[in-house]
Amino acid sequence: MYFYVVTIKGIAMIKNRAKILKDKILKMNNIDCHESLWTPCEDILRNFYEKNYAVVVLNCRIDLNVDHRKLLNLWTKAKLRITVDGGTRRWLKWLEAHEYETNNTVKPPDLITGDMDSLPPHLLSFFEEKGSKVIRTPDQNQTDFTKALRELKTHCEQNLIEVDTVFVLADTSGRFDQIIANINTLYKASEFLGDKKIYQIASNSISWLLQAGNHRISIPENLRRDKEWCALIPMGAPCIVTTTGLKWNLDKSTLNFGGMVSTSNTYSGEPYVTVSTDRPLLWSMGIEAIL
Repeated sequence: MYFYVVTIKGIAMIKNRAKILKDKILKMNNIDCHESLWTPCEDILRNFYEKNYAVVVLNCRIDLNVDHRKLLNLWTKAKLRITVDGGTRRWLKWLEAHEYETNNTVKPPDLITGDMDSLPPHLLSFFEEKGSKVIRTPDQNQTDFTKALRELKTHCEQNLIEVDTVFVLADTSGRFDQIIANINTLYKASEFLGDKKIYQIASNSISWLLQAGNHRISIPENLRRDKEWCALIPMGAPCIVTTTGLKWNLDKSTLNFGGMVSTSNTYSGEPYVTVSTDRPLLWSMGIEAIL
């Protein structure tokens, strides 16, 4: 029998070598090592689940027009599964509509969070019996979405779960105020979740926040071919933005409400869009062409 002792110094050396190897691979593919790389379409729709990720289901309709097996796979392979208040009922209805049962095959939510004003008590009991942990978050000064992300952080820390990406099922449901509230949560989340990537997935789009800095976004061939829409929206404050890979690129342009906002943009045909911004900036992209 052999025993191996790995010291803290040894772990640091391994991590450093891994980083060097990663940087070499990025350079070989002409990717700036200081850029944040975003590949949500590949991650969600092509069963490329190599990330440590969580899934959060908000109290919105689940209307993603994708093979239901892929969505279920996204749920099943997650490190952490959270339903938020009425999102629990929405998820159960989606499962029933696709003839799935919450048994040993379909895992129940790990956490059910929220003020529970939109979740019937019998459904709460149903999932509690299946092992879901219920965390009531009655604070009305924050949205259930914001509180759910805070509970995600706490749960991961307490249970030593590593999560670097969060996929949020968050369709618009026709409520403009909820759309704005969900975007506001993206801005707040960076304060307590750090650099974790949070994608909001709607029936025909994916949106997320680009922090100040440089970004490279992978654009699937279908979206480039069909000239699917994309947008850069300065929700928080004016942003100075430079891009490549768009039909209408920006060159140190100021985006702000009351001035220019880059909506209804599309792609030039290159496999990546690069974005440089001096402040947080919302990116949104249509995905109907790949569903």
